[in-house]
Parts: sequence; structure tokens; C-alpha cells
Amino acid sequence: MTKQEFYDFGIMMKNDSNILFDNNQKHTSVYLAGYVLEAYIKIILIDKGESDYIGHLGDREFLNKFRRIIALYPEFSDNILQTNNINYPKKLFDGQGNNTTKASWKIQHRYKVNNWTDSTFCANIQSEVVNIHSALNDLRITGRL
Repeated sequence: MTKQEFYDFGIMMKNDSNILFDNNQKHTSVYLAGYVLEAYIKIILIDKGESDYIGHLGDREFLNKFRRIIALYPEFSDNILQTNNINYPKKLFDGQGNNTTKASWKIQHRYKVNNWTDSTFCANIQSEVVNIHSALNDLRITGRL
């Protein structure tokens, strides 16, 4: 896939996630939100020459590859995915803070039906998706797409 295809997919998942959230389909809105973040990560991996970008947010190897890319390129110092960035998507990465029951997007959690039902948590996820959407658009503005 191309960076543009991942961008288009990320925007579609953002819109669908928001529609589901607005219609009280919280679990599935969180599930699709993860794809928005994943698309963003894959665009950056492709942009930096990675040809193996297979993986999901819950996969340690996939995330380690991304973190390595972030560390290698100083232009990512203000990237949304730097843990010190105010818009870092902590809820999407870490869930509700309880790694045994609500860790977001780890395989053992994302397929549990209605695992993500807390209204505040789901609203926070939607806020993170808005920030990722802005970061996706920044990639377009800076010519990375």
C-alpha cells in the first residue's frame, strides 16, 4: 500500500469511529480509532523507507520498529507520538491504565465484545483521534504524502 492509501484509510476510519461513537457504539468506535493511529504510524514507516510495515498497535515488534524510526530522525522530535507531546495518544496506546482488563488494542483485549464501554474513556479516544487526524493532515502539508 502507499502512504496516500493509508492516509485515505485513516480518514475513513476516523469518520466511521466518530459516527459509531455518536451512536453509542463505544466498543467498535475505539476499535476503529486504533486503525487511525495505525495508519499514521505506517505512513511514517513507509516515509522512512521501511518496506515491512505489517503489524498492529498491540504488536510489540511493530511498535518497536516505529519507536526506532522516531529515535533515528530528529525531525520527529515534536511528533504527536513522542511521549512528551501534549497530544500523545496515551489512551489508544495504554487503554484505561489497567493492563489486565482495559489495555487498548492489545489482541487479548480488542476482540472482547463491549470491553470499551466507559463513556469518558471513549470520549478521550475520540479526542485522540481528532489529534491524529490533525497529525495526518500535517503530513500532507509538509509533503510527506
